[in-house]
Amino acid sequence: MKIIATVLLAAGGWLGANHMLATANVRVAASAIRHQANPMGLFFNNTFGNVELYQRAGAMLIAGNCNRYDPQFEAARAAGAEVLAYFNPIEVYNQIPCKLNKGFYMDGRVPLWPFPEPGVRVNWPKSRMVDLRVGSTWMNYCVAYIENLMREGKVDGVFLDNVGARLWARAGWDNWPKEEQDAWTNGEIELVRRIDASRRRINPNFIVITNNIWDRGDPRGFAGEKYVDGVVLEHPTLSSYHTKYAGREFSDLGHRRMVVIARNDEEAMEWSHVPGVTHVASQHDYSHPGPPLVPFTALTDRPKLPR
Repeated sequence: MKIIATVLLAAGGWLGANHMLATANVRVAASAIRHQANPMGLFFNNTFGNVELYQRAGAMLIAGNCNRYDPQFEAARAAGAEVLAYFNPIEVYNQIPCKLNKGFYMDGRVPLWPFPEPGVRVNWPKSRMVDLRVGSTWMNYCVAYIENLMREGKVDGVFLDNVGARLWARAGWDNWPKEEQDAWTNGEIELVRRIDASRRRINPNFIVITNNIWDRGDPRGFAGEKYVDGVVLEHPTLSSYHTKYAGREFSDLGHRRMVVIARNDEEAMEWSHVPGVTHVASQHDYSHPGPPLVPFTALTDRPKLPR
C-alpha cells in the first residue's frame, strides 16, 4: 500500500483536492486484505457450543470420533462450510468411546505396533500404538474405511491426527532405532499416498489434512506432502520455521488447506495473515470452539462434481 500512496502523491494536481479520499481508499483496501484466513472450529465431543456461528461458507468444522453425522454438521455443509471427520489412525484407545468409533477401530481388534513388542509403544495416555506399517492389515482397513466416506458424501474430508513424518508426544521417538523410525515414517507416507490415490479415483474434491508436519530432520518424510492438501500446526510459535512451513505447497489438486490452532486469540489473529494459512482457530477447550475470530470468505476451489 505504501507503493500506491507514493505513486498518487507524485501525480500532483488532482490529488491535492482528493487526498483524503485516496487515503481512505488505501485504508479500506488494507483492511480488506488484513485477514487471509477463515475460521476453523473443532467439535470433538457431543457438545456444540457456538456451532451456529460456524455454519457459514468458508468455515471449516472438525467432527469428532462420535458425532460426525449430527444434523449440526449437515446444516453447516448446507450453508457452504466444510466438515472434516477426525480420525486418529496411529493409535487405538484402551476404552473406545462409542459405537461409531468401534467401527473404525475394528471393534478393538486393531493389530498393535510390533516394536519392540506389541502393545509396548504408547504415544498418548490410555491408548496404544497400532501397526501402520506398509501393507499392514490395519492400513488396508483404514484406507477402505475412508474410501467409504468418499463415496458416502456426508463429509468433505478427513483430519488425520498425528499422521506425519515423526512422533512428538510420549512414544520416545528420539530413542527408537532408525529401522523402527523408518518403518513408521514409511507407513505414514504410504497411508496418505493410498488415500490420495483413492480420492483421485472416487472424489477429487475430498480434503485430506494431517495434524503433524512432514519434516523429521531429514528428507524422508517430505515425500508425504504431495499426497495431502495441507497440515495442522497445533499451538505453534510464530517462529521463522513455522511461518515458513505454513507456505509449503502440498497437493496439486487445487484445494490447499493450511490450518493453525493458535496458542491464544492474539496469535490466532497474527497467524490469520501469515502467507499460506487458510484457516485459524484459538481453541483451549477442544470439546467446542469459541466464537470465530476472523471474517468468513467463501471458497470456490472445490467445484461440484456431477452425480
